[in-house]
Amino acid sequence: MRNKSPVFKLFILTFFFCFTAGPYVVVENYGNWKTLSVASKSAYITGLWDTYIAFFGKELGEKYSDNCSNNRITRVSDLVEIVDKLYEQETNRSFSPVLLLREKGLQNLCGN
Repeated sequence: MRNKSPVFKLFILTFFFCFTAGPYVVVENYGNWKTLSVASKSAYITGLWDTYIAFFGKELGEKYSDNCSNNRITRVSDLVEIVDKLYEQETNRSFSPVLLLREKGLQNLCGN
């Protein structure tokens, strides 16, 4: 049993260091956003939307439930278009797509 302990510790240590080494994209502002392809924007927005549902679903549901129809279908392309339109305004270009979609995009979508 003693011989397996160092190997197991090395395996666990290697796993934790490699776990965070995967590919990911961080989009901090308009400069990063405009370099993405349409497919990359769609993938990024899909991840954001899934995160919103997982972590902020109840909070966002309470905030926008009166104005957002549950029967309304939102496509990823609609969300990408909302972010693109928000970035057309110079004042929004310093914000990340995360903040734009959550704070201003949902207002556009649900019409507060």
